[in-house]
This record gives sequence, C-alpha cells and structure tokens, in this order.
Amino acid sequence: MPFTHRSFSMLGVLVLLLAACSPGTSPAPQGGGSQGAAKASAALPPLPTDRQVTIKFENYNLASAGLGRDATLKMIADFEAKNPNVKVETKATGAQEIFPSVQAQMVAGDPPDLAQLLLREWDLNVEFLQPQDLRQLVAADELAGHLQGQYPLHPRGLKLTEREGRLQGLAYVFSTPTLFYNAELFKQAGLDPEKPPRTWDEVKQAGDAIKQKSGGAEGLYIQCIEQDWCTQGIMRSNDARIMNDERTAIMFGESASVEVFSFWQGMVQSGAHAKMTEKDSTEAFQAGRLGMLLTTSANQSNLLKGAEGKFEVRATGMPSFGEKPAVPVNSGSSLAILSTDPVKQRAAWELMKHLTSEQAFTIITAEIGYLPLRTGIIEDERYLKTWKNLPLIRSNVEQMDRLEPSYSYPGQNHLQIRKLFLSAVEEILLNGKDPRATLQEAQTRSQDLMPR
Repeated sequence: MPFTHRSFSMLGVLVLLLAACSPGTSPAPQGGGSQGAAKASAALPPLPTDRQVTIKFENYNLASAGLGRDATLKMIADFEAKNPNVKVETKATGAQEIFPSVQAQMVAGDPPDLAQLLLREWDLNVEFLQPQDLRQLVAADELAGHLQGQYPLHPRGLKLTEREGRLQGLAYVFSTPTLFYNAELFKQAGLDPEKPPRTWDEVKQAGDAIKQKSGGAEGLYIQCIEQDWCTQGIMRSNDARIMNDERTAIMFGESASVEVFSFWQGMVQSGAHAKMTEKDSTEAFQAGRLGMLLTTSANQSNLLKGAEGKFEVRATGMPSFGEKPAVPVNSGSSLAILSTDPVKQRAAWELMKHLTSEQAFTIITAEIGYLPLRTGIIEDERYLKTWKNLPLIRSNVEQMDRLEPSYSYPGQNHLQIRKLFLSAVEEILLNGKDPRATLQEAQTRSQDLMPR
C-alpha cells in the first residue's frame, strides 16, 4: 500500500511559530523532514572516550508494571554496561500520552533524544514530530550492516516506518492480531484443538459450540472494539479500509466494511461473541471462561501466566473471510531519533541498535511476548529455537509476510475521528445499531473533520 507524506497542518505550523516567537522559548528542532534531512550528516561521529554522554529516552513500556518494564530495564542496563561512557536517562510515559508528551517537549525546544513512538500513529509522528531520517543520519554501510546482520530485520517491519524513501525509525516492540484459544474448552465443545478455525465462518461455528456445550463458558471475544489498529486488520481481510491511500478520504462506511460489521454483529447476536469489556475478556480467558480471544500477541505472557496449571493455551493466526487472505495489521512501536546534536545522535543510534539486535529481540519475545522482527532467530538455539513457547508464535511470524501498516487519521482532528469510528463500532456490536447507517453517518461526520 503506497503512502504519501502530508506537510504540517496549519495548527501544527502555528504552534511551532508561536513557540519560536515566545519569550524564553526556543523553536522546535527539525527532525527527519526535508530540512532535517538536508542538514543531516552522512556519518555520525564516534562516541567520545574522554567524557560521558547523557541521552534522554522516553519509553512507554517503562510506564507499565511487570514484564514490559523489567525487560526494558534489563536491556538498558546491558547497554550501559557495554557502553560505560553513555548514560541513559529514562522517562516513563503511557502509550496514549507519548505523542502529546513528545510534541510538547519539541515545542519547548527540548525533545527526548530517543523515543518509543506508536506505530499506529506513525503518519502523525512523521507529520508533527519529524523523526530523523536514518538514511541521511547514518553512513550507508553502517546502516545496511545493522538492518541486515546475521538475521535481517523483516522487510515488512522496515516498511512500517518508511515514508517517501525516508526511514524515520525502526520497528521495536511489535505485534499482530493472534487468535488464542483454550484447548480444554475446545474438547468440551466437541472441537479438535489440533484444527483451530481458519476462517471467520469457522470461528463463529466454534464460538456457538463453546457457548452451547461447555458448561457456561463464552465462545469468543475480539479485542478490537476499543482498538482501531486491530479492527483495521479485520477490515483489510475483507478488502475494506478506514481511509484511502492518500489519507484524504474516509472509507469505513463503504460496503466492504458494512459486510465485516454485519457479520461481527451476527456473532454477537447468536451468542458466539461475548458482550463484555476488553479488560473483562482478558480475565475471562485467564480464568478458563472464554474459549477464544483475538488480541495482540503482546498479551501472550499474561495469558499464559493466568492459565498456568489450569488449561493449555494455544494460538493461531488471524482468521480469513473465506478464500480471501487474512491481512494482519500491526500495533506496537518504533524507536525514533529526535536529537539534533551529533554526539547525542550517535549515542541514541547505538542504543537503537542495541534494542533491535538479535539478543534484544530474544528478550522482547520470550519475556514480553512481542514478535521477533529478526525472524531468523527462531531457528537458532542461541536465541529462540529451544524456547518452550515457540509454537505459540510460529503462525504469527508466518503472517508477517502479509503484514500491512495500520493507518492514523491526519491533521489536528485525528483523535475525534478515531473516537467517531470506535463509537460507531461499539454501537453496532454492543447496542445492535444498523451497521450501514451507523458507519455511513460516522464516515460523513469524520470527513468533515479531515484537513482541507
């Protein structure tokens, strides 16, 4: 799917101009846009050996207690041990707050040197934050050496942060929708856990069977009602989309989308799909009261921990609509360099390399649950080949070959548009509203909020 890069919205330009003119405020630094790329060095200087370099790293995994935070701290500590003249100052910011936090710091003239930015908002990151273009920042042979390495970064993963030839970040912790299922509930419902459902029709049949035959358990919950990135994958699997390639026209009210939500609504009405919240669905699955859960693969560790000693968790890839190929869409994040200081850029690049190495992806996958973007490491005993949970991620790794990036709405009204879409989804699935009328009304209202 082609991408087009849109220039700053008028609001973004006014904000930056006002910041530049305000007393005591420095203008926001430029990153990897046209101006930033023109000024970038073809080769970063080496790290100094006679003094310490301190860089600021804003990260949303650090804002969550448990596995994500622990694994991140472990990787940073390992980096500092290998680079004793680099000090990493971390800032923990929740995933939903990371974009406004970094944008505010840019306006104040003091952005983090390295930031973990959401991939589902990548077009917004490019539009408003302008991360450095790695192809302009890093010498070509050094960049190629890291991207390839012994086990190259998956080409579909690299595409997630590429716009108009600029590589403005590297995908980091990353996942696609995965169908987890309870093998014991499958058996109770007369289903074969060795043959998980492959199509949405089969998912509905399995959900109905579990609901009717497993002693009160729910059949299915799709954790995409509150998350538009996941919903986009289901829509794309039926040749539907939320927006056109140029990001100028809203399309989630078109016929292909209506078909998706009509089918989904039918699963809710038949009882195959439970009526509950996302949080409740995770708890229900962990407790053995939910047969199937379509969710991010990043939830794997938590699901396994909850099910330990109670039932066997299995997983398969995204279901398809008949013979149409399933099209997974990504969640997760990328690492982006925002610094304009060459020495800090070098230190940030070294940390970025460390966090996207074979060793790092082994930790990211085994200890958190995200996908290894250097997929070859699953066949290497030094990394993930002997990992006990490897069978749970194989289908997810395989579907990366069909991966498409998730879209973010452009302009200053992007959050309002997302809310309109997700509100329409909730009205259809949980309140039984007419799919066509509800989606088309939301589409019309959303188009009015798009940049002109």
